[in-house]
Amino acid sequence: MKQKRIGAASAAVLTAVAAVSSFPGIVSSGAMLLSAEFETTNDSFSGRGGASVQWTSDEAYTGTCSLFISERGAAWQGAQRDAASLMKAGQTYSLSAAVMQRSGEDTEMKFSLQYTGTDGKTAYDQIALDTAASGEWIVLSNTAYTVPEGATDLVIYLETTESETDFYVDTVTVNGAPSVIKPGDANGNIAVNEDDCSFLMQFLTTQNPEVEIGADMNDDGHIDAKDLSLLKNRLLFPPANPIVGDWDNYQETASPAMLKVYQDGVMRVGNTARIREKIAMAQRGENVTIGYIGGSITEGGSSTSEAKRYVNQSAEYFKETFGQGNNIRFVNAGAAGTSSVVGNMRVDADLFSKNCDIIFIEFAVNDQGDDRFKKSYEALVKKCLMQPNAPAVVLITLCQKSGSSNQDWMAKVGENYDLPIISGKNAVMNGISAGTLNWDRDYGSGDTIHPGDGGHKLIADIIAYYYRQALRSENMSEDYTIPSKEVFGAEYATNKIVDPATLPGFDAGSWKRGTNLPSYSSGYTYTKSGNNPLKFTTEGKGILLMFQSNSSGMGAVNVTVNGKTTKVSSNLQWTWGGRDGNVAYYQPQSGKLDVSISSADGGTFVIYAVAVIE
Repeated sequence: MKQKRIGAASAAVLTAVAAVSSFPGIVSSGAMLLSAEFETTNDSFSGRGGASVQWTSDEAYTGTCSLFISERGAAWQGAQRDAASLMKAGQTYSLSAAVMQRSGEDTEMKFSLQYTGTDGKTAYDQIALDTAASGEWIVLSNTAYTVPEGATDLVIYLETTESETDFYVDTVTVNGAPSVIKPGDANGNIAVNEDDCSFLMQFLTTQNPEVEIGADMNDDGHIDAKDLSLLKNRLLFPPANPIVGDWDNYQETASPAMLKVYQDGVMRVGNTARIREKIAMAQRGENVTIGYIGGSITEGGSSTSEAKRYVNQSAEYFKETFGQGNNIRFVNAGAAGTSSVVGNMRVDADLFSKNCDIIFIEFAVNDQGDDRFKKSYEALVKKCLMQPNAPAVVLITLCQKSGSSNQDWMAKVGENYDLPIISGKNAVMNGISAGTLNWDRDYGSGDTIHPGDGGHKLIADIIAYYYRQALRSENMSEDYTIPSKEVFGAEYATNKIVDPATLPGFDAGSWKRGTNLPSYSSGYTYTKSGNNPLKFTTEGKGILLMFQSNSSGMGAVNVTVNGKTTKVSSNLQWTWGGRDGNVAYYQPQSGKLDVSISSADGGTFVIYAVAVIE
């Protein structure tokens, strides 16, 4: 989108021009979106199908190097590159690529586009076609190629029509309007730098007839000296936000099939204001702590070492990509056999006490579908969002081998709070359907639940892909406000674990201080000697209990608060003898709570923690 010249330069413009005349000039007949010359790297090209691509200095069309494509098992196999960040549906571009083959005979060469159509099916389109004599370079070129309407998942590639011969590729270019309108991008190459100042200066002094609409810095519909001044100021005093230009231009190196897996894995990018600010903090050298809370998968279950856990790998990616020295830390609060009911109670001690700036929440496999999980999960999400340091919150939804997951209802929470969702379920199940992934070979650990090393790496890779997408200009969010609307209810978000022994009216009764878990030494175990209740008084709206749970051999308690009794059972499925929790009492208004807890059946009961809903 270009702005046409609408008037002569004024004195103010000339003054502005003089101020920036030292910037280097550029010669441009349009935005150069891609110039792959393969002088030192593959320039993000990869093999298509079984083909191998290799940077080589054996042949060159320009410079001294090119890309060599070999081991082709079919005519369609060749060299390919993601083009979704370069081009978009309905827009027209100029593309070219130099190719050469040494088969000993003439060979028809083809420049093509693969895309997903509006019907959701993969489609292919010809960009350019020509016959190459053996041993001679030709340029496949189309100066006015229009991407089909509605096309997504764009991939450009070089192939033959029939031959399976090896061939060389060099000097691949794409010119046209950028797919992103970025403030300050006067010349349309997505990056914003001194070249844009020079280009805008030439437009204002009638040396260029057109300029990209991104030059309209104050968004007033006019491109004039004010915009030049604002652009100079932006370059001299850059904002303390993530530098997104590198990510607008970043080209994914994964194959198209794996890139589709990553894209499916980012179910929602969500509002990016908080995550961009945390990344900006890291880039400024400020300390950033990443926290992860979830079940056994987050804890690291079935990975062969700590380094191969998705938590460690994704934290290391963040550190290496955005950190400055040793300013990035992470906390793994994964706990096997736990659900969001327990997570909602333990997050204060396990993550908030560490002042986590980014929080990942993973409970889609361990949670179930009833209200105590739905309300606890939403309460945990909102509780994280409400922390004084405004952490960025990211939801992770994984699945079992069968595809079983709580993603459907958890996604409603993510949508309501406009949060990113890393969907391992979508990535894995869609990848399996497409033939890209196999559960046992690429994801699983040998059981039907836990990822092995390959699965942990996949989750980490999707998280890394999410970071890169969050930093792209088109995904920028200015700010974030926690919505007042709730999905299932977040009334448990204000809970805090308390020590009953410190509260008024405390009496241990037939309960012994201490539990079978050293980390919960301030909890209480029913002694089975008499049935005198555990008593205390507090202020709040309700009481939550965290207790040992299993499907056999566990008992129940009667929790009486202000004369109202609720039976809480610890004989529950799907907790593997670990921690579970439930609501013992709730009232809409805060007030005095007289609490009495006694055995309901004489069975085993271990209270790991009591939480008060404030």
